[in-house]
Amino acid sequence: MPNPGNYALVVDAIVAAPLFSCKFTRTLIDGGSAINILYRDTMVKLGISESELETSRTVFHGIVSGLSCTPLGRVRLEVVFGSEENFRREPIWFEVADLSSPYHILLGSPAIAKFMMYVFQPYLKMKIPGPGGPITVCGDYKKSLECSSAGSKLADSLVIDAERRQLDKVVALAQAQMKAPLPSTKTKRSEDETSFQAAKDSKKIILDPSEPSKFGIIGAGLSSK
Repeated sequence: MPNPGNYALVVDAIVAAPLFSCKFTRTLIDGGSAINILYRDTMVKLGISESELETSRTVFHGIVSGLSCTPLGRVRLEVVFGSEENFRREPIWFEVADLSSPYHILLGSPAIAKFMMYVFQPYLKMKIPGPGGPITVCGDYKKSLECSSAGSKLADSLVIDAERRQLDKVVALAQAQMKAPLPSTKTKRSEDETSFQAAKDSKKIILDPSEPSKFGIIGAGLSSK
């Protein structure tokens, strides 16, 4: 295995529901998660309907940081590790997320504590106490790479979709403003502004004594000549 410690631990796990039991090959072991997650597609494969879920008050974030999600509900299912000769079975509470994911389920710290898992993350292995001795569960770095690559592409597509929706809002707002009539900027000037205002220190000069209406205005300090 190249670059030990650079891969997520992805293992096989059997999940037993009232109608079906399935082996899921993309089970993510994540000790940094405070919840166990069952994705909607996995719920459908197990034959579980939303009406069977219990109410959940949990809010968590999905693949893209900043995008929060409220679960559809919560459900308790049996999870099994090991072989027919030596296996461990525990009831696990899952938050059902209506999110796209490259994984089938995510087992966080509650499941790790329930199974008393000892995780060797750098070597993609974990040990679980079993009735016939320790159960060793191994991951596959190639599968981890595939899930990581699929998760990156999914995150990129979600970011692009979010940016496109934001851009559509901006374009729609700009188009609405272009269609709206522009406010009139013309204002009627007052008579005081349009009529000529003579300076205070001025005097009237009659230009033609025969026509008193013809006159000029000059500064008061100037000679009448």
